Amino acid sequence: MEYGTFVGMSWGALFLSYVEGISQDNAFLILVCFALCGVAFILPFMLALRLNRKLFMVGERLSYFQGLLFSFSMFMYACLLNGLIVFVFFNFMDDGELFSQLNKMITMPEMVTTYQQIGMGEQYSQMLKMLEEANGLSALEKTLMVFNNNFFFSIVLSFVVAIVASYDLNRIKTNPSTGPSPRQLNN
Repeated sequence: MEYGTFVGMSWGALFLSYVEGISQDNAFLILVCFALCGVAFILPFMLALRLNRKLFMVGERLSYFQGLLFSFSMFMYACLLNGLIVFVFFNFMDDGELFSQLNKMITMPEMVTTYQQIGMGEQYSQMLKMLEEANGLSALEKTLMVFNNNFFFSIVLSFVVAIVASYDLNRIKTNPSTGPSPRQLNN
């Protein structure tokens, strides 16, 4: 639950920096968003490794199945926290500003000309229609769309994070400069 909170907060910060960067037309927030993409991707692996090291220090180790359960629960808490942040944003903060800014960006004359020149006029009109439909959704429906995306991503990523959480740290060779591991000292 604790680790899921940190992952959910990083996903929430990523979402908020992206939508506020788009809404406010702020390049700095978009750059922060790119940095947070890396943090949000690496953080679950770092937390799984932290848990693995903590268990290693007391002579324990997770099985792959236990690591998978850890990963699932961490990501589910992250999805719930991020869903709450997304709902608060769309329900109380946005007021349609994000979709109006996206519509403004997409309907710029240069953008329309570019799509027509590359022969994607039909796809362009479909994109505008989809944007209008998404703008008509309630805050809860928009939140559920983001939640479902995060849920799918979490299930796929859980299988990889479980490997890190359950990796046998005894396999790592001892470095002469750092000395033996705590487990090797006990043997």
